Amino acid sequence: MSVVARAIAACAILAAFAAGSAFAAPAASIPSAPLTITSAGVTSFGAPRLLTASEFAGVPALANTTHDSGALRLSDGFAASTALSPTLAFDSAHRGNLSGRFASFTNAAQPMLGNGASFLALADAGRYGGLTYAPTSDARVRAGVSAWNGRLDNVSFNAPAATGMAFAIDQSSVTSVLAGVSWNPSEWVSLGLNAVSSYRRNTPLAYGAVSPLGQTARTQAVEVSASFNLGNDWVTTTHFAQGFTQLNQRSGAAGRSFDSQAYSITIAKQGVFGDDVLGFTLSRPASGMIGSFAAFSAADDLPPMMMAAGRNAAPETDLQIGYVTSFLNGRLALQTNAGYQLNAQGQTGTTAVSVLSRAKINF
Repeated sequence: MSVVARAIAACAILAAFAAGSAFAAPAASIPSAPLTITSAGVTSFGAPRLLTASEFAGVPALANTTHDSGALRLSDGFAASTALSPTLAFDSAHRGNLSGRFASFTNAAQPMLGNGASFLALADAGRYGGLTYAPTSDARVRAGVSAWNGRLDNVSFNAPAATGMAFAIDQSSVTSVLAGVSWNPSEWVSLGLNAVSSYRRNTPLAYGAVSPLGQTARTQAVEVSASFNLGNDWVTTTHFAQGFTQLNQRSGAAGRSFDSQAYSITIAKQGVFGDDVLGFTLSRPASGMIGSFAAFSAADDLPPMMMAAGRNAAPETDLQIGYVTSFLNGRLALQTNAGYQLNAQGQTGTTAVSVLSRAKINF
């Protein structure tokens, strides 16, 4: 349909979520970074570039898989994938969206922000190195290590302003090991199995309000995923995860262990009015995971973290609707997202509404 129709659709999403009594995120907490829609081919480390047609044809096994653009990247990040052989690639990233990388089945533009129902998000926002093995065009195996350090990667949080100490240093760190396999047995279904083991030391300064709750934490989780092509460019994706967390108290008291479950259901339609994607997701983040709605959070530069959930904490439910469209052959990309949280952070009856719109212009 017309360009006007796509522009009206983006505005309509904003209007639909603007009404109602809820807490709206302050403007300062909404990221101003441009939308990233990557479609690059295999790249060399530090120098991303598009492959020529003949170069791309030279790696036939990689051409039909979805690891050609490496790890998806967040704002101000870097991601690359270097082909070591026709079936093996080395992935690297800084500020990588690893939860989206491991749990996604496609490189198509994603209308959703964040992956709040995935324990894999604990590995986001740091530096990543890993391998992708594609023995066939319908199977992929990934494994890698992610490291986040408050002194090196906390690029925007103003510790002196928040603490009143001119030389405050964030000593927190997160190290994660990830592994996963995905399989496309047919054109209409894709299956995935991922696992993460994450270790956090100290608490990021931006989470100072919860810093007494735990000095270290270990989380191990397994996640199963499935994506179904319903025809006519309709796709639905489901994720279910089970995690186990061990918290050690800063005071030296005995730690606390707890199990958590998380799930999400996403329905997306590509080509609603042309070159665009519309999506809706319903998710239940893991109990005790804060920062899982990082796309709308003031702590967007920080990976999520696990904290002990209250015994009477209510299960949080998140809803998000997103719309992505582009004009002028991709030179102008627009994205609009709106999110609604029920029982936010486990607080019964607490609701929150967040709205984000951003644009990317390629000259």
